[in-house]
Amino acid sequence: MEEQFAVKGRIRPLRSERDENFLVESDTARFVLKFANPAEAAPITHFQTNAMLHLAQAAPELPIPRIVQTSAGKGFAELVAPDGSVRIVRLLTFLPGIMVAEVKPTPKLRAQMGTMLARIDTGLSGFSDPSPLHDLSWDMERAGQLRPLIGNVAEKANRVLAERALDDFEAFAEPAFPQLRTQVIHNDLNPFNVLVDEAAHERIVGILDFGDIVRAPLVHDIAIAASYHVGAASNPLQPVAEMLGGYRTILPLEPLELELLPDLIATRLAMTVLITEWRAAHFPENKPYILKNHPAAVAGLTRLAQLSRDEARKFLGGGA
Repeated sequence: MEEQFAVKGRIRPLRSERDENFLVESDTARFVLKFANPAEAAPITHFQTNAMLHLAQAAPELPIPRIVQTSAGKGFAELVAPDGSVRIVRLLTFLPGIMVAEVKPTPKLRAQMGTMLARIDTGLSGFSDPSPLHDLSWDMERAGQLRPLIGNVAEKANRVLAERALDDFEAFAEPAFPQLRTQVIHNDLNPFNVLVDEAAHERIVGILDFGDIVRAPLVHDIAIAASYHVGAASNPLQPVAEMLGGYRTILPLEPLELELLPDLIATRLAMTVLITEWRAAHFPENKPYILKNHPAAVAGLTRLAQLSRDEARKFLGGGA
């Protein structure tokens, strides 16, 4: 690392889903050292790197990690592992703060999350690198391909909820994709990827993890972020409306995007249930980390089931 990035410090591992991440602490700064998953093709990793470099230039005020260039002036290094494989390594600046998952979100914080996401999407709108073809499980355009995983869901009630969400996705959302605005999106603004100030929980200080970025319908990004904020009040979409309000102050949605938003929120929740249960069964040693969003996803699907599709659309402004 010292040879490649001219950085020397103490290293300790961080938990992650796919990559191998390490916290690097030097005498003056902290960094995150990322070893790309060897199963991930190099063009995919480079796509992520180039998107972050673009966003840092297009919207330098955004609190995202910065790519630290190598001594050779590149955004990544290549190291040969003991088994002979080549690993792509990146060094990112470390962002201090606490995760939104550790605080109680307020309407103001949700609105600011929506605003921040819209600013990210606006910054990424000019990113034109060709998107590599890869089978990303978290790409909502491919949600229908997850139907075979329904049988792996332990609880029958959860299987029914997930199946209903995929039915609506295939009936209403998927056929409309060719009509939607498409660009590169963050694709994973969940409460573990947003940092707030330790002393001011309504001030966002960091947006993490660009490992799931993909070229997809723009509305997917706000649907994904909103899916983690389906509430328990009389109308479970009230917190969603708060986040959506912040998003629309920067980036208004088109009528069809608003109409499909409830279907896409439910789809993302179903994906979270299906993918996390499947992965937890295959990687039991990492089960607590993999299932961190599972309970909220089940709760969200259960609450959304209380509303008809028309009620949900009208509440969010997508129906007459």
